[in-house]
Amino acid sequence: MGTAFDRVIAFLHQRLDAEREADFALAMPYPTRWDPFFRDVMTVADLYCYPTQHFDFHRAQLTLTDRDR
Repeated sequence: MGTAFDRVIAFLHQRLDAEREADFALAMPYPTRWDPFFRDVMTVADLYCYPTQHFDFHRAQLTLTDRDR
């Protein structure tokens, strides 16, 4: 999971560097039934945050606590 996350972050970083500031405010409707992190309308900035939210959600599902070991 960590390696996959690192690859995604590196790719997003490259894309972020190429974005114009005005592009972050662009928005469009999203189907909220597809994912719990989707909202009715999402901006480009929201979409850049999505992979980290998604990763953190699944990491928490897979992480064992001391009590679980």
